[in-house]
Amino acid sequence: MKSRSSSSVLLLLALCACGTREEGLQLHLELDFRPARQAKAEGSTREFTNNQGDRITLTRAHVTLSSVEIIPCQTSSAWRWLRMLSPIGTAHAHEANTPRRLGTPHVSSLERPDGEPLALGTMEPPPGNYCRARLVFAPADADAEGLVPEVNMVGRTLLLEGQFLPADGGPVRPFRLESASLINAELSLEGLSLSPDAMETSRTLHLAYDRWLDGVDLASPEASEQVLRNVAASATLTP
Repeated sequence: MKSRSSSSVLLLLALCACGTREEGLQLHLELDFRPARQAKAEGSTREFTNNQGDRITLTRAHVTLSSVEIIPCQTSSAWRWLRMLSPIGTAHAHEANTPRRLGTPHVSSLERPDGEPLALGTMEPPPGNYCRARLVFAPADADAEGLVPEVNMVGRTLLLEGQFLPADGGPVRPFRLESASLINAELSLEGLSLSPDAMETSRTLHLAYDRWLDGVDLASPEASEQVLRNVAASATLTP
């Protein structure tokens, strides 16, 4: 029993050693909003048609991205064993910054023009191959970046306001949706590799706002949570 325990400790120490940060390695992360389909942008207003044919006008949209973490490619049973002991998928609001995680919440809005990137920060991860990024959308706290006095996002993950013209006819209807829920999204990093020979790179996270209202019944009490799921599902990541 003592031998098995000693082996487990040595394995954990070896795995932890793999996470040692090497000076100079940098991964810069940015975030932008952009449509996946055709949309009209004017100031902070966006007009587009969702997948049901409803004509949507967004006059306000604020989203809180709580953290971004990059996950090493799992190439050994040791990594799988470590993940079982401490699940990487456990998410908490306002996670601490680590070499592989940016834990400072950012509140972003459509005040920023489509495609204009917002700098989220720079990680200094250990050398290695990284296959996935985990995003956590969670309520903003008072220390979140991007808070503005005109909109109180503290305690909120999502706030949308606007109006829609139903595809099946009828008058234009206003809507306001907000959520304080937490949701994760996992994206492929397409074999991101950091080493002394490739010490610096960047990735941009895109959120496709014209997909947020796809399949949503805006009269439903579940509309806000469906929109938040759509926000997470709309995320993509590119070099």
